[in-house]
Amino acid sequence: MENQSIPYYDNLPDFLKAVKSIDSTNRCFGLFPFEQFGGPGEVIPPFRSSTYVAALVTEGTGTIHLDGVPYSVQPGTLYFLRPWTVRSIHKQDQWHGYVLMFTSEYVTKRSVLSDPMREYPFYRKGAQPLIHIAPADVAELYSQIELIDKEFAHPTRSKADRLDITYHLLQSLMIKSRQIYRETLSATDYSQPVSLVERFQSLLQMYYLPDPSQTAPVLLTVHEAADRLHIHPHYLSDILKKYTGKTALQHIRERTAFEAQNLIRNTDLTVAEIGYRLNFEDPSNFTKFFKSIMGITPRAYRDQLYALAA
Repeated sequence: MENQSIPYYDNLPDFLKAVKSIDSTNRCFGLFPFEQFGGPGEVIPPFRSSTYVAALVTEGTGTIHLDGVPYSVQPGTLYFLRPWTVRSIHKQDQWHGYVLMFTSEYVTKRSVLSDPMREYPFYRKGAQPLIHIAPADVAELYSQIELIDKEFAHPTRSKADRLDITYHLLQSLMIKSRQIYRETLSATDYSQPVSLVERFQSLLQMYYLPDPSQTAPVLLTVHEAADRLHIHPHYLSDILKKYTGKTALQHIRERTAFEAQNLIRNTDLTVAEIGYRLNFEDPSNFTKFFKSIMGITPRAYRDQLYALAA
């Protein structure tokens, strides 16, 4: 078993084959209607992938969890995912629309910019990943995606030409999405409590994104979060309690427990090693922490998983 918190896929064909038995020979770009990824009640468990994602849901409802934070999906949902974001999906009913997946290599190979993805705010670390957009914007983006789909599957063009044309059409889609994204978020008053909750949730996600310079996740404290949001810690917790039913500390503890569960479920690391990875200096403190959240010890949790798999 690999010592990863959850399954990850290093290329597009491996992901498609593992998740939906979709054969793909293209390692750098894919475009799929949501119907190919199951119907009502479909659940895709947590995973990480090396691809960027841009998705437009024109019909359907459900929930997408990104780094453990739930986001509500409804008709007119536009969302963007960075590589290695922990993602899972639960469809309440049939989703319609498209999902695009592409690698950083696909973009950088064709761009004159050293870091082309920095041009798009929705792909920056800690950005709001999901927005709900107006019907007119849905229609415009859907039309652009259909054009990409047509060119990507063109029957007489060479693969190289199809990929180059698709790249330029993808850039057009990203530019249009960038304008819609900025206009949507600028309509939000970030002094309002609901937006404060969203910014806190994005900050919490950011602290658990993989970072090659870190040997372990950096645990966020209430004071650090408040400093970054430029508010008092008590005010932060009061607002979170009012709008989510949980304090800032409860959110942080539950997010840490989420990472711990993934490590127990999907790695061969010992309980002590998992505790150290999550910055608990004493394994006994990690055990007490885990039990306070889950009601059982980490060892008992792993034993339950083994019993269910037997």
